[in-house]
Amino acid sequence: MRVVSFIIFTLLAVNLFAQNAKVKFIIGEVKVKQTSDVETWNDLTLSGELKEKDVIRTGAKSLCEIILPDGSVTKILENSTLELSHFKRSTTDSGIELFASVGKFFCSIKKMMSKSFNVKTPVSVVAVRGTEFLVVSQSGKTEVLVKSGKIDFSDLNQVNIVQINAGQKSALRAGMAPEFPVPLTEEDLKTLDEISASPEKSKPDTDKPEKEIKAEIIQPEPSPPSETEKPKPDVKDDGGFRAGVSFGAVTIDNQIYNQIGIRPEFSIGKLGVCLDFSIYIDKDGNIRDDNWDSFNDIFEKIYYVRWGLRGDPFYAKAGAVDNYRLGFGLLVNHYSNTIQYPDVIRTGLELGMQGEKTGFDVMLNNFSELTDGGGLMAGRLSYKILGDLQIGASVVYDRNQYKALPDKDGDGIPDYIDDFPDDSDFNRDTDGDGVPDGVDPDIDGDGYTDNSQIDTIVNNDPDGYIQKPEPFNIDKAKDKSQIAFAVDASYPLINFDYLKLTAYSQFAKFGNNGGWGVTAPGFLAKFAFIDMFAEYRIFDKKFIPEYFNITYELERAVFRADSSGQSVPFTKRQLLESIDEQLTGYVVGADFNLFDFMVFGAEYQNMSKKEIEFKTFRAKLDLNTSFVPKINKAGAYYSQNNADDLFKRTEGTILGYRLEYEISANASLLFDFRQTYRDLNGDGEISGSDEILKTTNIQTVIRF
Repeated sequence: MRVVSFIIFTLLAVNLFAQNAKVKFIIGEVKVKQTSDVETWNDLTLSGELKEKDVIRTGAKSLCEIILPDGSVTKILENSTLELSHFKRSTTDSGIELFASVGKFFCSIKKMMSKSFNVKTPVSVVAVRGTEFLVVSQSGKTEVLVKSGKIDFSDLNQVNIVQINAGQKSALRAGMAPEFPVPLTEEDLKTLDEISASPEKSKPDTDKPEKEIKAEIIQPEPSPPSETEKPKPDVKDDGGFRAGVSFGAVTIDNQIYNQIGIRPEFSIGKLGVCLDFSIYIDKDGNIRDDNWDSFNDIFEKIYYVRWGLRGDPFYAKAGAVDNYRLGFGLLVNHYSNTIQYPDVIRTGLELGMQGEKTGFDVMLNNFSELTDGGGLMAGRLSYKILGDLQIGASVVYDRNQYKALPDKDGDGIPDYIDDFPDDSDFNRDTDGDGVPDGVDPDIDGDGYTDNSQIDTIVNNDPDGYIQKPEPFNIDKAKDKSQIAFAVDASYPLINFDYLKLTAYSQFAKFGNNGGWGVTAPGFLAKFAFIDMFAEYRIFDKKFIPEYFNITYELERAVFRADSSGQSVPFTKRQLLESIDEQLTGYVVGADFNLFDFMVFGAEYQNMSKKEIEFKTFRAKLDLNTSFVPKINKAGAYYSQNNADDLFKRTEGTILGYRLEYEISANASLLFDFRQTYRDLNGDGEISGSDEILKTTNIQTVIRF
């Protein structure tokens, strides 16, 4: 009871003393992400709160109006990006600071007593004294138009400063002093009057009728999912009930199905629930029942149930797990439980708590697997021991790696070696006549009934009958688990708003075979529109970096040919045993955000010694389609992990693209393609169409 009371008190305290901003008004497409270091954008909600470091982005013909903690109001106009850099937390704190990276922003500042209110751009600082003004930040130039009050306008170093009074404007280019203020023109005054008017009067220009504009306020387009994420429900989380319907064609296991999907969603405050009811119909009109034939399938119908958002003091989500990372990624990096969606649907869990000094994160890959003797679980505890010096400890445990092998009937025999994958009572058919050995009077098909031969099964004995060996059983397997531990430490060397450098180190070790790896040193850097990292790595024998990665569910357990040529299950843990050399090398990566028009990221790792090499290459490209008419989403990606020959097909390779074309205001055509690989015969080569797994999703999406 004391624990429950403590948790309730903590949550109440967080809500009472948090300095958050609130969303007042939204038109069109408005996105948000937690800090500029995060890649994933989410729909901004009317019911949600905005925290310090949140970044808001508006699309074409869009508008967002937010109320800051001190009561001031900021309007973010179309095609603009704003970061809530700093909120005051106490009577001694410095005030509020915003970063207007690109676009147009109108601020109506509440009269201040002694606290400051600054708006920074990539080239300037606007120090506010209680006023209404417009900031235009684009292509290395900042322009400020003051409607009322006055401001101090300067370069980033605040060396050259001019005062702009009501009815004046000034401009500043990168590396130069601000221009001398000049009077506003009649056109400037008209623009300021229009922007400062109520939201209904300041809608972006559009030829859509009034009724459609109101619908857009409630239902803006969703953000594009990352490469491994389930298709997000096409709704906006601003409370109440909504739904989206999609229909089209999808390729699963190289078979084409017609798809009908219904995704209802409702939310109340921080609680959100979304269900995913998708039906797949084959060419003969039969419904694919793989996801509708057991009690555990109930989990799969829950797209997500969440409380709060990632980065909140308390966050919980059951459903899709995407791009999950622990610490600095030496063990768990880019992990996803949606890599095989919709062929394999996993309902996982993410849980996080974050305080000023202590943080806690846990992850589960699949509830259904957990109830069936398996489950991948991961967790990390972090603590700031001295100032900003942080340490962390992680543990990852895979209860049964063989659970990655498909077993539709749940008898423990993988489908690939189960002669009757849809019947849990039988698994062997020695003579291949379609009759299970358990009821076949002539098991080996030699023409003699088995009861007329020697009772004991004797292989290669003409007086007995020959039967297949008992197949491999997932649940009875030995050495099926994997466990690993890690510790890390980090410290920010430089921590300015737009120039950051953090040094870190991480040590990881596998519990079963003792293999270890270390990152020392590692560096994270952020400068302007570039995020970079670099690490030097040293690995002992029997160690693989980023063991739990984006393709882990594909590599977790596979089939390999044994000495007799038979296909047998082979786990990623067994792969570690083949590494008998210490490896040294490096990994480098960078993300480039080019004026919010294009986001490109790439990562390369090279670990080697003598004839052993582990190379990783990842690349991702996303376009801001608000600048492209009729295109709602556009992106492509490629990832290959721990390969000795890059760009050669392996089970650790994934590639794909996603494109959505707008048909009308409420409907669009979606093309979603993903390709992975599975070495079914265990010969070490990817060959034949059955080992190339293509998932092609072409559908019409209707939002209402």
